[in-house]
Amino acid sequence: MSASNVLIVGLKGLGCEVAKNIVLAGVKSVTLYDPSPVVISDLSTQFFLHQEDVGKPRAQVSAPRLAELNQYVPVSVLDTELTPEAIAAFKCVVVTDIPQQQKLEISETAHQNNVYFISTETRGLFGYTFNDFGKDFVVVDPTGEEPL
Repeated sequence: MSASNVLIVGLKGLGCEVAKNIVLAGVKSVTLYDPSPVVISDLSTQFFLHQEDVGKPRAQVSAPRLAELNQYVPVSVLDTELTPEAIAAFKCVVVTDIPQQQKLEISETAHQNNVYFISTETRGLFGYTFNDFGKDFVVVDPTGEEPL
């Protein structure tokens, strides 16, 4: 994990929480991608945002605050489009709060380039996570239940 370059796409509440945990865990680097401007409702879900951030890109205002959490993990912002070439540069991509079609495109690109892909989202009290760690990944415990 300490050798992983991680791209996080989407920095609303869940994306920010994921980014915080990854930075604190100590990966090689974290890159953020969310060019959407901060809106008032973001202030109630994303704890790194302040009222003066409204209208500014989420990734730009979140990056320096996330970087303060762990001085050994460089946090940067992907300022270009999210292209297949950009995705292929990472070891792992985590996506949250983006349209399904875009998730599928990123997932396909990640799979073709041996990049780990994690998609996660919450809907009120419910949520889901989908992981694709490549064709060589083996699930040893498919149910998570205690053996009899």
